[in-house]
Amino acid sequence: MQRGSLQIDPARHLCLVAGAPTPLTAREMGILAHLMARPDQVVPRPALTDAVYGAHVHVSDRTVDSHLRNLRAKLAAAGCDDAIETVHGVGIRMGSCRSR
Repeated sequence: MQRGSLQIDPARHLCLVAGAPTPLTAREMGILAHLMARPDQVVPRPALTDAVYGAHVHVSDRTVDSHLRNLRAKLAAAGCDDAIETVHGVGIRMGSCRSR
């Protein structure tokens, strides 16, 4: 899957930003893969949590926030600081992933 300068291959657990590898945890890859599969849709936080952890697992909103914060930081450090957008009161969606 590709969006701008961001490319992922979840089966190989590979994330590239402008061709450079960016290491991600399994949860970060799960979040990113779920968002990239629906790049122009806003994904509500509960749906994102269910997609990454499963529907029958209770996870704190703060846990998901922590994964999103870490994922944003890693992608920004790699040169893609607009990869994940928050739509306040609605959910999360993929950004354009333009490299700096």
